[in-house]
Amino acid sequence: MNRAITLNFHFAVWLSILGGIAVLGNLNLVIPEAEGFYGPMRNNLFIVVGYLLISQIVLWYFRYRRGSRIEALLMGLIFLLTAGGVELYAMLNDLPISQIFVFALVYLGAAHILYYFGEHMMAEPRPERTSEPKRRGSGI
Repeated sequence: MNRAITLNFHFAVWLSILGGIAVLGNLNLVIPEAEGFYGPMRNNLFIVVGYLLISQIVLWYFRYRRGSRIEALLMGLIFLLTAGGVELYAMLNDLPISQIFVFALVYLGAAHILYYFGEHMMAEPRPERTSEPKRRGSGI
C-alpha cells in the first residue's frame, strides 16, 4: 500500500511539472475559449501556473535532499487552495475554466496530502507504556 501511495505521488509530481509546462505553452488547456483572452487576466493565470510549476520543482528537490515529507503536505495544500481560487476567479470574471484543469489540481493536492499522511497511516503502532515506575537498586 505504501508503495502504491509513493508511486501515485511520483506520478502526480511529474504530471504537475509536465502539465504546468503544457499549460504555459497552450492556454487552451485551461480556458477552452482562449481566443482573444489577453491582458491582465491572462497574465494572472500565467503567473499562477508558473508559480505552481516552480514551487513544485523546488519542493520536490528539497524533499529528496532532506528526506522529509512536509514539503508534500505544503504543496498539496497549495494545489487545493489554487483549485478553489481558480473556480472563484473564473466565477468573478465570467471565464470558462476547464473542469479538467480544476479536477487535476484537486487530484494533485490529494495525492500530495495522501503521500504525507501515508507514512503515518502505515507506521507500526508504538508499544504501550506501562504505568509501573522503574525500580532503582535494592535499597540496601
